Amino acid sequence: MPTCQIATGSVCVVDDDEQVRRFLVEVFTSVGLQVQAIASGEEFIRTWHPDGPSCVLLDLRMPRMTGPEIHEWLRAHHPEVPVIFLTGYADVPTAVAAMRLGAFDFLEKPFNIQHLIERTQDALRKAGQSRADRSAGIAWLATLTPREREVLDGIVAGQRNKTIAAALGISERTVETHRANIMHKSRTHSVAELVALVLANSGGR
Repeated sequence: MPTCQIATGSVCVVDDDEQVRRFLVEVFTSVGLQVQAIASGEEFIRTWHPDGPSCVLLDLRMPRMTGPEIHEWLRAHHPEVPVIFLTGYADVPTAVAAMRLGAFDFLEKPFNIQHLIERTQDALRKAGQSRADRSAGIAWLATLTPREREVLDGIVAGQRNKTIAAALGISERTVETHRANIMHKSRTHSVAELVALVLANSGGR
């Protein structure tokens, strides 16, 4: 097997063909990656839990739950995880359609091993950058005081200053001061922008 410097992370292979799974496990293990091989979409959803930068290699055609259906689930639950589709020649149009829906790439069988490793490496780098961006996006939350966190929760819940003040037993002016501090720390310029930022990074809270 070829060896090369590759981004760190884990790869999950979802393919109903046992020979393909064994082959890909051997390839990725040879370059120092953690690999999980899963035979079906149902098992994937039940058992897969990303830990650190991850990417998923999906066979396009599988019985019961197809690759695009798994991709749809990933987009809803783990949109930061890059997906590479594994396709046969006849499936290329479907794979291209999946690319339009956010798939990272598609690779035709039989695989060019070097290209397979390189594209997986690119996907893991993207995953690592996404995690870093999310961490930076929520770092300001750690600078909030406990009271500011309580005020922020009220803001995100859509409560008015008067309601937040009554719930916390403080004056509206104090709520306004806390809100100004929160917006300064988050570098936002409106309540709408602040709420959007918090919701976009809600997985990190």
